[in-house]
Amino acid sequence: MAFLEVKNIKKSFGKTEVLKDISFELEKGEVLAIIGSSGSGKTTLLRCINFLETAQSGIVSVNGNVLFDGSDPSKKKDSEIRRNRLHFGMVFQQFNLFPQYTVFENLVLAPKLLAKEKIKEHGEYMGASTYKEALEKITEEAEQLLVKVGLTEKRDEYPCNLSGGQQQRVAIARALALNPDVLCFDEPTSALDPELTGEVLNVIKGLKSSDSTMIVVTHEISFARDVADKVIFMADGVIEEEGTPQQVIENPQSLRTQAFLSRFNQYSD
Repeated sequence: MAFLEVKNIKKSFGKTEVLKDISFELEKGEVLAIIGSSGSGKTTLLRCINFLETAQSGIVSVNGNVLFDGSDPSKKKDSEIRRNRLHFGMVFQQFNLFPQYTVFENLVLAPKLLAKEKIKEHGEYMGASTYKEALEKITEEAEQLLVKVGLTEKRDEYPCNLSGGQQQRVAIARALALNPDVLCFDEPTSALDPELTGEVLNVIKGLKSSDSTMIVVTHEISFARDVADKVIFMADGVIEEEGTPQQVIENPQSLRTQAFLSRFNQYSD
């Protein structure tokens, strides 16, 4: 059984069918890159997987635990949706940091709220049985994450004082702070100047490990080729082609994939 299973996801907005029966699987520690033209359904797929949108049908399961089943007619409570969303960390195009909080405060805000909830409901969080103990663990982990993304010296700065690349690195650290099963990136460099793109991509490359399962929606084809274990090319709401980077990027079989990549190669020359 795969670590992440996405089966037969369909999503429409009104009469517009955006996702048409999407299925794929990921093993723990694998990196999936999703490429394709604007409007192909990439971002909508990511938002359906982590419950920012609700698919009309399909199944999403993590580690054998079914989180979404479109055939279940019962409406999930908001609290259950929030709980399921914790399996996924999300890094957006526009950073979405809280401007009124420092870098460090952005990292610890959600874990502190979750710790209070978990200790109240279950009597523990991250092995801590009191909020004070949990706060110590949260603080320690946040400090480690700042080291991981290379922003220790920016700990007490506000987002307005950071470059776009630094803000995105904070956003990555914040997503990691809740220890998600799957880390999702939605075009993480699209809002960055070219000179800042490399620093963010290097951080994402550094996260690749046997414990880190990632889905990256990206227009950075060279990054997808070098870092991903699997690549999906989407077009008009379907998976047009799927395979290893060597199969999809280096030796595409679909004419639509070939046409898309030829445009990329033309622009990159």
